[in-house]
Formats: sequence, C-alpha cells, structure tokens
Amino acid sequence: MVGAAAVAVSSGVGVNLGVAKGIKTSRIAECEGLHLQVSLRKDSSVAAARMVVSSSGRRGVGVVRADALPSSQEVADNVAGATAVSLEEVATDSAKPNSSSNGPMSPKKGRNENIKEEARRQCAGSSPTTFSAKYVPFTPGMESDESYSLDEVIYRSKTGALLDVQHDMEALKKAGDGAYWRKLFDSRVGKTTWPYGSGVWSKKEWVLPEIDDDDIVSVFEGNSNLFWAERFGKEELEMTDLWVKHCGISHTGSFKDLGMTVLVSQVNRLRRLGKPLLGVGCASTGDTSAALSAYCAAAGIPAIVFLPANKISIAQLVQPIANGALVLSMDTDFDGCMRLIREVTSELPIYLANSLNSLRLEGQKTAAIEILQQFDWEVPDWVIVPGGNLGNIYAFYKGFYMCKELGLVDRMPRLVCAQAHNANPLYRAYKDGWENFKAVKALPTFASAIQIGDPVSIDRAIYALNQCDGIVEEATEQEIMDVCAQADKSGMFTCPHTGVALVALQKLRASGVIGPHDRTVVVSTAHGLKFTQSKVEYHSSELPDITSQFANPPISVADDFGSIMDVLRQKLSLKG
Repeated sequence: MVGAAAVAVSSGVGVNLGVAKGIKTSRIAECEGLHLQVSLRKDSSVAAARMVVSSSGRRGVGVVRADALPSSQEVADNVAGATAVSLEEVATDSAKPNSSSNGPMSPKKGRNENIKEEARRQCAGSSPTTFSAKYVPFTPGMESDESYSLDEVIYRSKTGALLDVQHDMEALKKAGDGAYWRKLFDSRVGKTTWPYGSGVWSKKEWVLPEIDDDDIVSVFEGNSNLFWAERFGKEELEMTDLWVKHCGISHTGSFKDLGMTVLVSQVNRLRRLGKPLLGVGCASTGDTSAALSAYCAAAGIPAIVFLPANKISIAQLVQPIANGALVLSMDTDFDGCMRLIREVTSELPIYLANSLNSLRLEGQKTAAIEILQQFDWEVPDWVIVPGGNLGNIYAFYKGFYMCKELGLVDRMPRLVCAQAHNANPLYRAYKDGWENFKAVKALPTFASAIQIGDPVSIDRAIYALNQCDGIVEEATEQEIMDVCAQADKSGMFTCPHTGVALVALQKLRASGVIGPHDRTVVVSTAHGLKFTQSKVEYHSSELPDITSQFANPPISVADDFGSIMDVLRQKLSLKG
C-alpha cells in the first residue's frame, strides 16, 4: 500500500487508526459491523478532526466537514516517514491484489477477476468439507447396508428400489445448531458470491456438499417470490393468510430449474472426472426439457429430449429447440417417452435426468427451506403442491424434514398433493386408504406437465404424505380453468398446474379442513406465460366442453367518442 497508513473500508466496516510521530505504519483489515474512526495527533495533542463512519446502526461519535480533515500533505508534514499521495495513486494501488508481502488477501473481487476466480482464491488452502452424501435404497423401515457414491451412474438399487440421497446428518448437527444454519443460509440471500447467490447453492452443504464450486452450473436460480394472495384469499376463500410460492419465476419459467442445476452440475463433475458421458437425456411433458436444455447449454453438454407429440404448449416446445437440444417428438404419451428414454440410457452413456434420478430432488427441496426463510423461520400450517410424477411432493417433505431434524424449526407443515382428475392415480390410492395403487391411462389435461398415469415417485409420495398427515385432492378440467380465471382477476397469472392446487385449496376450505386463518402456501410450479393459448381460448369461449363463466373478452367498439362513452356507461354503471 502507498504511504504511512492505509485504511480498507467496505459496507459496515469499522477501523480505528491513529497517526502520530513515532507510530509505525498501520494497515487495517476489513471487519463487518464495526465503526471507522480516524484521529490525527500532533505532538500528543488531539487535533480537531475526528470521524466515525458506520452502517451497523450504532450512533456515531461525531460528524465533521470534509475540509476539516487533514490532507495527505498535512499528514506528511506532521508524521515522520509519511509522504503525500494523490487520489489517483491510492485508487491504482487499492486495485492491486494483496500478497504475502503486503498483508492478507482481500475478500473482495479484484478488477480482473470473475466470481468463480474469486471463490477459488478465497477457498485456496481451506480444509476439505466434513459433510458428505451418498445414494441409498429408498426402503423406509427396512435396514440396508447398500450404498453408492454420488459419482456413480446409477438410478436404482439392486432390488429395483428407487434411490435416495442420504446426508451425513451427524456431521451437519456437529457443525452447528439450528441458529447456526439459519444465520448461515440467511447471510447468503441476495448475494452474488459464487455459488451461494443461488437459492439452491446457498444451501450447498445440504444439497451436494462435496462438489467443487468450479463444477457447479448455475444461473442463480431459486430465491423465488412468495407473495400474499390477499384479494383472492379474502374474496374467494375468506382467508387472511394465503400465500403463493411462485417457483415459476425462474430462469426457464418453472420449478424444474431447482433440480436441474444440481443434476447438470453433477454431470459436469463426472465428465471432468473422466466418466464417458455423451450427454444428458430426459422424457418430458415440457418443463423438464426446458430446464435440462438450458443448463446443458450453459455447461456445453449435449441434451437429448423425448417429447410426446402435440401434447405440450408451443412455449414449452420452443425452449429446448432454442437452447440447441436434440428434440425427438414421439407419437406417444409421457409414460411412453419415459419407457423409451430408460431403454436408451441403459444402452448408451447418456445420463438420465428424469426425477427417477434423486439428485434433482435435492435441488427441489430447497424451495421448502426458502418458504421457511421467507416467513422468518415460522412454519406454515399447510403447503399445497401439484403432483404428476410425484417427486416434488417428496422433495418438499425432505426440505421441511431436514429443517426440523437439524433444529431450524420445531415442527412440519401438513402437505397436500393436488392432482388433475384426468391423471389421478395417487388420489385414487389415497381414497382407497393406500391399500392399492394402480397406474392409470392419463387423459389429456390443461395441466399438461402432470399428465402422468404411472408416476415414478409413487412410493416417495405415499411415504411423505403419511409422515406429515397429508391429504390428496383432485381437480376437474372445468374447475382448473375457472379457478385460473378467478385467480387471474385478482392479479395473478396462473398456470393450469397452480390451478389444480388452488382447486384443492377451495375444496379443503369448503369442507372446513383448512381454516380461515390457517397460514397456507400454494406452490405455483410454472409461469402462466407458458400457457397463454388455453387462457385465450377460455376468455374467447372456444374451449370444447368448458363453460367460460368467468370469461372477460375484449369488446368491439366503433372508433368514435359517443360509442366509447355508451360502452363505458354500461360497463361502469354510470348515469346520464
């Protein structure tokens, strides 16, 4: 650094620097939350200049004008060994990285350094993580010594059971109590520090703890909006505490980004480790393919997508095409696409990206943790999640469970899984007391992303719902479109899948299961802009077998003042 003394200042930083005859050069490091205090001594007498800078909320001890402070020339005249410097010299000098010869490394990003390089520098010389995770068979209540490294390409256990990612909970508990984890997670929200600015990777220790930051593929997903649905709750449901977690406000417009950042990051790691993976493939009803193609494009990894022909919206179809994925459109439904992609990935070194792969659920569970964060770690009474392939309901359960187990909260919310009537195998099993589960032939539904009759994660979903006294509800096509129109009139712009969840809420309110003051969160899984065609047809009363009772079509009117006034008087109930 230049001159006899240097002060490093950042937001909320405080240092105390004395400059006097015979006092050695001082260099002050950064430290959040303290004050900056500068005083100049002349022959052991305190000069008039004394300053306190603070953003921590403490009261300053004095305020002075800038011209009351000593110039660098005055310091040079009064302090032995000091020399005057120009502002340009200080600015140039402060941009230089520190070295072992001039003090500790600055935690801030250098001028010619990107955020990954910054993260790499800050982690240089640090100890390896003590946290770990592995694959284990998903067999609740049954002991098994079978486990696999996350670096293995494997999707099922030896017996054919689904796999689950199991974290070393003892290591997580040893690291700190619930207050420690709450503080750590909260400290990362809204930052650009790599990779913790992501809502998913801000919980890295609970997601994929052993991955190197360099291998992570992220667009800072997550941190999605949780908004108070005041008008809809009040007018339609007589509720005071209704909230919508809008996971569709994400990079590709759906919650699938949360899981795909984890899966593609792990594939990126495996390829760097030399695993012979040609690319990543998935079967999709739209949103999964959009997320997979975007993250693969960001990482430079080939993506292969199997889609059911003429069963997804144009907005969903164009996303993987635009991102450069190899898109195969097939004359079958999602279940047929799923069967075929599993056959292909068993023969070719293509990594399977569907929710059969439990890595995705590790990212999706962070939405549950975010909900708790956004309520300042207060637990809602109910969380309602649309269900198709049923991985997401288990992911939400897992996120809430980890928070309870590690002491961040003291209870869990009750979960509701909402299904479309035209694709409702879980609902049928629930109504049958879980005695029998039978796959169904899924019929067309406006909620196309959950048009799945043979869900992969059925066992996970049933387990999750049983653990939290959960409920399953269903919604007809008429109910879906009507509630979407009602919600949109209160300022939302809902996708049909969110409509399924809102119908479930309507039914549970009508039956009194959910009370008027219960804090309830509806999970919105995708953005309404992906489904504009069905909205246009509803408001134009052009949907077959659907009565558009809440339609709001545009009104044709002649281009003259009198005609416009006639319409306004009629519609606004004006007199005269």
